[in-house]
Amino acid sequence: TLFDTQYDLYSHSYLCYGTEQLRLLHLGQLVNKANGSLRIDEPCLQYGYLQNLTYDNIFNTPCAQNQYAPLSSLDTSSKFTFVGLGNSTRCSVLLQERLNESVCTSTTCSFNNVYQPKPISASLKFIAISAWYTTFQNLAPNVSLSPDQDGNFNFSKVNFSQIKAAINAICNQPWSDQLPPKDQYRPFLCFNSMYHWTLLEYGYSMNDTNLRNFQIVKKINSNDIGWTLGFMINQTNTISAEFRPTRLITQSEFAGLLFLCLLVLIASAIISGLAVRFCARRQGY
Repeated sequence: TLFDTQYDLYSHSYLCYGTEQLRLLHLGQLVNKANGSLRIDEPCLQYGYLQNLTYDNIFNTPCAQNQYAPLSSLDTSSKFTFVGLGNSTRCSVLLQERLNESVCTSTTCSFNNVYQPKPISASLKFIAISAWYTTFQNLAPNVSLSPDQDGNFNFSKVNFSQIKAAINAICNQPWSDQLPPKDQYRPFLCFNSMYHWTLLEYGYSMNDTNLRNFQIVKKINSNDIGWTLGFMINQTNTISAEFRPTRLITQSEFAGLLFLCLLVLIASAIISGLAVRFCARRQGY
C-alpha cells in the first residue's frame, strides 16, 4: 500500500547473492576444492589475469561464515593467487551450480527453495539497476546495443543467444588483448556478466519472450534511479494515517504554490533592502 493505494507486489531479498558477495563465495568454493594449493585456476577471470587475495578477503564475511565456511585445515594467514583461465563454459557451469532448483517445497521457485510466481509474464516490465548497469555498460559494445537518451538499455530486439555470445567473447579473450582504459571493475566483467545473465535465465526463468520487456536503467523519466529512491518510497508507508494528505496536489497546484513562495521571497528581499536603505539615511542625518 502506498498512500492507501493497493499494488500487487512480489519481493524477496536474496542475501549473499549480490554480485560482490557471490563472487567471494565462488572464490571460496574454488579454494576449498584446491586441496591446499595457494595458486588456483579461476575460469571466470580472463586468461592471463592474476588476482591476489588473503584468507580474510575471502572468508571473513558474514555470507562465507554462515553459508560456506572454509575448510578447517586452511591456514588463516594464507594468501591465494587466482589464475585466469578464460573458460566461459566452465564458468557458466560453476555459476549454474549456485542456483540450485532441485529443491522446491512451494508450487514454483526461483532457486534455493525461494518461492517466485512463474513464469514471469511477458507483459510485466522487468528493470535492473546499479551494478547491472555498470556491468552491462562495458558489455554493450559487444552486443551492438546502444543506450537511449536517458542512458538506459532496452532489450526489445535482443535475445539470450546474442548476450551469451558477447559474454563468451569477453571471457575467452586474453587479458593482454584488453586495451586501456581498464577500470577497477573491468577484470571482473566476465564473472559479473556471466552471473547476471545466468541468474536471469536459470534463476528467474527469463526467456526471449519476457526479455523484450527487460531494461537495465540509469534514469526513469530523466530522474536518477537507485536504492535511495526505493528506500524513500518504502519509508512513506511509515507515516501515520493522520499525517497523510487526503489527496496529492496536482502539478499546476504545486507550480502555483511555488510561484507564491517565490513572490513572498522577492517581496521580503525588497522590503529588507528598503529597510536597510531607510536606516542608513536616518543615520546620515
